[in-house]
Amino acid sequence: MIYVGVLAELLGIEQLAIEEALRHQLRSKEKAVNVNTDAVEIGRKYVRENFQKRDPYGLSRLDKTEGKILIEGNTASAMGALFGGCTVAAWYPITPASSLSESLEELMEQYRRDDSGRKNYAFVQAEDEIAAVGMALGAGWCGARAMTGTSGPGMSLMSEFVGYGYYAEVPFVIFNVQRIGPSTGLPTRTAQGDLLAAAYLSHGDTKHLLLIPSTVEECYEFGMLAFDLADRFQTPVFVLSDLDLGMNVWLTDRFEYPAKPFDRGKVLTEEQIKRLGKFERYRDVDGDGICYRTYPGNPHAAAAYFTRGSGHNERAAYTEDGLDYQRVLDRLLVKFETARKEMPPSEVNLVPGAKVGIIAYGSSDQAMAEARDLLTAGGLKTSYLKIRAFPFAVEPIRDFLKKHEKVFIVEQNRDAQMLGILKMEIGREAMKIKPILHYSGFPVPTEAIVEGVHNKHREAAETAPVGMEGGE
Repeated sequence: MIYVGVLAELLGIEQLAIEEALRHQLRSKEKAVNVNTDAVEIGRKYVRENFQKRDPYGLSRLDKTEGKILIEGNTASAMGALFGGCTVAAWYPITPASSLSESLEELMEQYRRDDSGRKNYAFVQAEDEIAAVGMALGAGWCGARAMTGTSGPGMSLMSEFVGYGYYAEVPFVIFNVQRIGPSTGLPTRTAQGDLLAAAYLSHGDTKHLLLIPSTVEECYEFGMLAFDLADRFQTPVFVLSDLDLGMNVWLTDRFEYPAKPFDRGKVLTEEQIKRLGKFERYRDVDGDGICYRTYPGNPHAAAAYFTRGSGHNERAAYTEDGLDYQRVLDRLLVKFETARKEMPPSEVNLVPGAKVGIIAYGSSDQAMAEARDLLTAGGLKTSYLKIRAFPFAVEPIRDFLKKHEKVFIVEQNRDAQMLGILKMEIGREAMKIKPILHYSGFPVPTEAIVEGVHNKHREAAETAPVGMEGGE
């Protein structure tokens, strides 16, 4: 701290800024704050008495960042969860997701209390990831907005409970901050390698809802939205961040305070059940694949049902009838298609005259603006499409593909996982997309995108038939 004082005096850093940093770091330890402040002042005094500043370098307050904040993606996600109504969080420590749960615990400790100061939330560090997701599922069934935070290895352990949530239609949220795999991989490196696993996690036929933030603003917004989607569609929802976005500090505008009320979806009250006369948990009344549910504790006798992870029919009764099972699975697919219309849409930036299109998602978006500027400076105009969720609306992507002769997708994994999903969801039109892959564990650099586009563009020209571009 004496050294901090020396630097602060030499560079002209205000004492108030040093003291604010100390109070933030040491929280309520007033004695420790005072001791460290005294040490800083010793350093400052030594400089004043012994040094003569001869260089022109110093720090001064500027105003171009006025009103902006510095925040990690994990903290932004935790804030989103808080404002999204999360009252139950269960987790097991894992890099790079631990700081998300730790931030949420701090926020809950401060803001999730009633007027008497009593806690009105549950925050549990479980014995492992299996227990953590089981707690989140149980809380979701009870009607709480519940979450767990993890990374790839933890998500693998959660597979069976996630399938349970999908099949029994129980809402909860999983924040997966991706790192390099498989297995332990590189825990302190970033990647986008959990996309396919998250989209289809569990054995059997599953399709999960994924939110894929690319900025800290979207970490915050999707952190809130995930709980609405989980309740509305009665299913587990994944928020897929990554180490680069989650653990690094980003400059951003202040977040908007939420204006909309929570969307709890199709939940029946006692009075509604009385009017209906009967209640069948897994019957699709409206044709959108989403059934009505009740919260435990509803006093009406018809409101009760078993939440079965085994075979069940529309009445939630156990069955081994293959046709009953098929009807449930077909309805879940209808629900998935209904969700397609409600997920955050892809963002499209069409450039007039551009024959080349680029697709990206997640933290890869951070390098896209500069990469496209460099490509334009080199004579290659490009349009851009950013995928923000799965399932995505198919037609805007098909339209984007039709408008461009060549399309590339930037991914931070070896196997072009998003491209694989696009081929499954869109079909033959997606065959024209060529992958630009970066999976060293470091954030994708601008140069890799520019070089990848040029190389793929040249390869396509060299292999074109005679009479087409580059075919002579």
